[in-house]
Amino acid sequence: MARILCLHGLGGTARTMQPLVDALTAAGHTVHAPTLPGHGGVPDDLVGVGWAQWLAAAAEWPADVVVGQSMGGVLAFALSLQHGCRAVVAINPPAPDPDAVDGLEWRQSRGHDWVDGPPLAEGEEGYTRLPITALIEMADGVLATGLAGVKVPVLLVTSAYDDVVDPDGAELIAASLGGLVQRLLLPNSGHVATLGPDRELLAEAIAAFA
Repeated sequence: MARILCLHGLGGTARTMQPLVDALTAAGHTVHAPTLPGHGGVPDDLVGVGWAQWLAAAAEWPADVVVGQSMGGVLAFALSLQHGCRAVVAINPPAPDPDAVDGLEWRQSRGHDWVDGPPLAEGEEGYTRLPITALIEMADGVLATGLAGVKVPVLLVTSAYDDVVDPDGAELIAASLGGLVQRLLLPNSGHVATLGPDRELLAEAIAAFA
């Protein structure tokens, strides 16, 4: 059995990962799902909080496998670069995109401080508006995570109906990773796959991978 760390995405909470926590715990694994700094309160709590704090919080709990949803998936890659785990499950992680950083910085230069986030998934707890500073922190963190250095086995999960992260970005990520990559397509899910209709399929695949 493994120690499994489950990381939510930007704006979410540990509640996002609860179905996985329950399923993996029932399978005999030891599972931990923290709510990352700046999350779980009000959107203003994210102002001044960034990639370094999120990664440091994730690194506090020793894990064999790190499972991350969206931004949490890239944090999982970053933890593997710090020898913080032996395997990664990345669910709909954003691909590196310099244009995204440029676009956010352009909006910030025009006086925009906030962005409306996507609607919350059913059962999700999180923010529906996000400070641009937090989005820039995430985008910069994604760019700074050297995927070629990720040598641990990776289960890369893609939702067919992701309307937040372009599913085509998974091809870039898969080609960039430096180790063995397994792929899983969730045929009925949107971005927050941990709460979606394929969550049982997802939990079974992660348990088998772990």
